[in-house]
Amino acid sequence: MKELIKVTTNENNEQLVSGRELHEFLEVATEYKKWFSRMAEYGFVENIDFVRVTQKCPTPGGIQNITDHAMKLDMAKEISMIQRTEKGKQARQYFLQVEKAWNSEEMILMRSRQILERKVETLQLENEEMKPKALFADSVSASHTSILVGELAKLIKQNGVDIGSKRLFSWLR
Repeated sequence: MKELIKVTTNENNEQLVSGRELHEFLEVATEYKKWFSRMAEYGFVENIDFVRVTQKCPTPGGIQNITDHAMKLDMAKEISMIQRTEKGKQARQYFLQVEKAWNSEEMILMRSRQILERKVETLQLENEEMKPKALFADSVSASHTSILVGELAKLIKQNGVDIGSKRLFSWLR
């Protein structure tokens, strides 16, 4: 499938299209700012259907901020459809193919594998962070009565943490 318009993915695994790229592909004569506000009047909601994106763009007079919009694929399909041009129909058909490929079994499995890998990495980091606390808890639970700081330091040292009674006592303080 030939890429007509770049489709990206955000952190929530939602497919996004640049409003400016879509505007350019559709060959709309109206300037982007006016065209997009007219399209947004069809009931699209900011931060749900699209997100405003500001980019710095070099111009002959310096650097200028240009507003773009990251639209969800459904919004891009609907906007393409309401253009009622051959380019609009072509864009809509393209977005339907992109969506079909996105929802294929292989892509779903690939995305779920990536999600699981990220969760495993997060859990491994949490586990590494919790190791000293778990070691301390195990050392304390080995004692069935109250314990002196010196004895606790010895237990902790036997479990692999290099600490003496003075350093442990100042840390507890």
